[in-house]
Amino acid sequence: MNQFLADLRTTAWRTAGARYNAARRLKRREWLSTCSLALLSAVSIAVAFAQKVFASPNTAVDNYLTAVAMGVGVLLLTLSLLEWGAGYGARAQELHGNAEHLTNFQQKIALRLAASSSGAPITFQEADALRAEYEDIKDNCSANHQPIDDALFRAQKRLDPVFRVKQEESGAPRMGQLKAFCIGVLWFCAEAWFFGLVWIIVACSIAYAFRLA
Repeated sequence: MNQFLADLRTTAWRTAGARYNAARRLKRREWLSTCSLALLSAVSIAVAFAQKVFASPNTAVDNYLTAVAMGVGVLLLTLSLLEWGAGYGARAQELHGNAEHLTNFQQKIALRLAASSSGAPITFQEADALRAEYEDIKDNCSANHQPIDDALFRAQKRLDPVFRVKQEESGAPRMGQLKAFCIGVLWFCAEAWFFGLVWIIVACSIAYAFRLA
């Protein structure tokens, strides 16, 4: 029973860590979304202003800037609806709260294991109740973390005995330093790549106007 609870504690620890990372990732997505939408609004106004001031009527530049302004406006409206519907901030808050509950739960198991080592045996009914409690805490969160969040947690804790060969202090880490670094980069880019692509398209569209001028 002690080994079962030790494994359950490790599972709860990993799930909590992954959900903390997921909450951070979604918070960053919300921040990127807010900043990008605000800047796209400014770009839309700037393009219309530049068209009015610098482009001669009925020229190629004038027609192109009209198309760019309309395209940015449609893109802004579409992204606003998509990002609002995704509710990244609310999901991040829910995942963080669930991670807090899981952290408290794994500390509860640690306390029970300490009591067991002092001579208080763990019964089957008690172990099953703790297992059911873990499932309830995990399932009470409607959002879920992604595999990249768990991978980042394993990268962050790669020197912990749990993630070493044979789960011993002297064992070599199962994950190398280079792989851990690459996972960190992938996790950071997981939510940033989309807005990076959007801004590349917008920047190229505006840059093309200078070629027409």
